Amino acid sequence: MSGDVCSTLFGSTSILTLTPFDVGVSAVMSIVVVGGFALLYNRVFAVTFDEAFARACGLPVGRYNLAIAVMIALVIVVGMNLVGALLLSALVVFPALAAMRVCGTFRAVTVLAAVLGVTCALVGMLASILAGTPVGSTIVVFDAVAFGIFCVVARIRERGRI
Repeated sequence: MSGDVCSTLFGSTSILTLTPFDVGVSAVMSIVVVGGFALLYNRVFAVTFDEAFARACGLPVGRYNLAIAVMIALVIVVGMNLVGALLLSALVVFPALAAMRVCGTFRAVTVLAAVLGVTCALVGMLASILAGTPVGSTIVVFDAVAFGIFCVVARIRERGRI
């Protein structure tokens, strides 16, 4: 019982403990989320940027809000096995915050956050295997370091404009 609670809260201690079924389900859900976001990009942008304007344009805002919620839920389900419930918010938020520090458009933030999230996840998994540390916390450490680097880059860019 305590092992299940700990893995739920803190994720798997090793990437090697995930079953092939877990990996397959995660891959399928990831493809569904990326595909759904790519197909609905303009509408998702309109609804998240200005819901009242999207409604005035005739978009079914409720449906797109539901689609966004379902995609977020799928991301949470995918991340729960690997990083756990406690670190999941950091895993989702850090790449987006880092991208917002240096990018000026929604599209650039979206692309950079996705690339940064995948890169930190891969580097974090590799580092956790080599160092024997828990996967989730190692990935989040790399996300936090990337956020710090992007904050420094943004600060340097701001000083250059003044």
